[in-house]
Amino acid sequence: MKKILFVLLLSPLFSTAQNNQPSFQNDTLTTTGGYKIYKGQTLQFATGTSAAGYFNFIKFHQNMAKNNTYTLQNGTMLVKNLKAYKYSGADNNSIRIAGTITYKDGKKEEADILVNFERATQDYDGQPSELNIPEQLKAKPNQPTVKAQTKQPAALEPQKQSAPDDIRKILVADEIKKLFDLYKAGALTKEEYEAQKKKLLERQ
Repeated sequence: MKKILFVLLLSPLFSTAQNNQPSFQNDTLTTTGGYKIYKGQTLQFATGTSAAGYFNFIKFHQNMAKNNTYTLQNGTMLVKNLKAYKYSGADNNSIRIAGTITYKDGKKEEADILVNFERATQDYDGQPSELNIPEQLKAKPNQPTVKAQTKQPAALEPQKQSAPDDIRKILVADEIKKLFDLYKAGALTKEEYEAQKKKLLERQ
């Protein structure tokens, strides 16, 4: 009986550890990597990952009528409210966060932002995450994509090996046809034609 009770008590811990989906409960967002965003927290912005320095995965909400996310670099945000959670994959997710932004020059502003919380907390496409968070809490790229990429070279190998043989056969057949045309035209004797043909066939 004690063993059964022990297993039942531990089962929620196992299910939580195995669940690698993000969640939004009790005003707290938990990303795939385990990073939490909640009321009262101070978010640390890193640098934008676009070529011009803008943020790809953190945007000002449309009601702010501004898009210069470059100004967020190395700033902070005191989180006051989270809403409009959406998740259907790493590239289709967002959370709306309202709070007070402190820019790197010290200026403060009440702001409303939209965050792709999976990409913003992940070292993505060779670029570091747009939020400064501990390495162990960064979302990890999907493994199936990596596996699909590693399988492709193996699938192409048989084609690479067979292609030269096919080309060689076509070239030999073409050369034999040319020799036959010369023989028919009287430019080669039958013996010369047969000897040259034999040499070509031996090369295959």
